[in-house]
Amino acid sequence: MQIANLLIACPDTKGLVHTITGFLYQNNANLVTIEQHIEDDMFFMRVEWDIADFKIRPEDFIRKIQPIQKKFSMNLNVDFNNRKKRLGLFCSKDPYCLMDILVRQQTGELNVEIPFVISNFEDCRSYVENLGIPFFFIATKEGLNFEHEAEQLEIIKKHPTDLLALARYMKVLSAEFIRKTGQKIINVHHSFLPSFVGARPYDEAYERGVKLIGATSHYVTPELDQGPIIEQTTRRIHHAHKVENLKTMGRESEKEVFAFAIKKHVRNKIIVYKNRTIVFA
Repeated sequence: MQIANLLIACPDTKGLVHTITGFLYQNNANLVTIEQHIEDDMFFMRVEWDIADFKIRPEDFIRKIQPIQKKFSMNLNVDFNNRKKRLGLFCSKDPYCLMDILVRQQTGELNVEIPFVISNFEDCRSYVENLGIPFFFIATKEGLNFEHEAEQLEIIKKHPTDLLALARYMKVLSAEFIRKTGQKIINVHHSFLPSFVGARPYDEAYERGVKLIGATSHYVTPELDQGPIIEQTTRRIHHAHKVENLKTMGRESEKEVFAFAIKKHVRNKIIVYKNRTIVFA
């Protein structure tokens, strides 16, 4: 079964579901799933259908649905899944999030192509190149400097991507870089209550005796770690846990939410509304 999907966001009004499903039915779509959500007088919907007998060619879809789009002031994102999405990865020294995504891609769990991995350290080169994926080392300086980003943008230009993801890439991105990539970027980091910043968050959390740790995946915006949150998870801490236990649990949490966010994005299941996300099942 080959599935297409459509994301819709528009002002809420009567007849939207009937209009959308009716349009698909009239063009011989076999509907598979429908999800919807309403808030702030806005309507959000995701619909999937089997395109085996669908009458509209992918290249004609937007033109055909345009009268409905204009009538209801819809934002549309349609995906006929006619190719694998291209995921560009950034990393630094820590390999665990990177390796987890590579394994999921190699086993087919994550249906993407990975055209490159960019890193400011050499540590992960062998992991990547052993899988036949190009690895680019681009040195960076300490502090808020962005000279290296020109070379990174050239790589992205030569190896186009649909999504970028920061697999524990420990370098701030400039607002100009985010804008010039022209695509979404997903990041992952630890989540503590209370929050600890700096190079030793797990050590500080242990010293404070935290009882809850976790991880957060989110879209990148120019405001550091303030982008729309896609997924979070938490784990309970016992008083007998040591720092290494916290680090192990934290890594598992980070891998979990990072993979979740990438999967949802490449499957066209996320709508960003204000600074929040609507994530369909």
